[in-house]
Amino acid sequence: MELRPPAQSDRRQGLSKAAEMVVSAIPGVGGPLGVVLADVLARPYNRRMEEWLTDLAVALRELEERVGDFEHLSNNEAFVDAVAAGTRIAERSRREKRELLRNAVLNTALAVDPDEDRQHVFFDLIDRLPPVSLRMLKFLADPQYREDMIGNEPLFSQSELVLVADIAHRLSPMQPRGDDSGDVEVLLDKQCERLRDEGLLDVGALSEAGYNGDHRYFAHHVRLNAVTRFGRSFLAFIEDPRDPDA
Repeated sequence: MELRPPAQSDRRQGLSKAAEMVVSAIPGVGGPLGVVLADVLARPYNRRMEEWLTDLAVALRELEERVGDFEHLSNNEAFVDAVAAGTRIAERSRREKRELLRNAVLNTALAVDPDEDRQHVFFDLIDRLPPVSLRMLKFLADPQYREDMIGNEPLFSQSELVLVADIAHRLSPMQPRGDDSGDVEVLLDKQCERLRDEGLLDVGALSEAGYNGDHRYFAHHVRLNAVTRFGRSFLAFIEDPRDPDA
């Protein structure tokens, strides 16, 4: 199966045209200003799609060299659906999520999860969950990832209840140094609830909520071994199969 990174494409031209249409629909915006706004709007989407398609083509070629010919994939509807779903989501996603989408497409090519209905659900989860939620899920499921994130600090025991706030600053790059507002802790706490509600964490994963010591924010404790079988299948689906540790 010939896999070449795309150059200029009809898709890219279509995105530019779409940006022009969006700007033209704004009352009072036209002429040179409209051209500038259309260019600014189209540029990141053009770049994202070019990076996404190039990265996907290169990754598929690397995987093909390791596992054999992928010629059959052109007639594999699950794979075609995965590429279409991944491309649709990648269009509005940053690099971290695009990498997970790439991994999902690669694992579809390898038939890591042959259940097509579950694949649709997994792509939907990638689309709807923010990257910090996916990092939290991996943190709770993977002791090695947890060790990498914690560094030289004492490790948590596998069944220990851990305050979400103690995990938050390790997983979220959005908290400025010295910020003690509790906003990031509350964000991660809500994402833990969301992971539970999506069936990725056990129903008993979270303790009863309460205020932290100085009553700055409301938070749960979360159990480290609480990722469900469904959650672990999802994590396997978004792992890079080219990684020797995957």
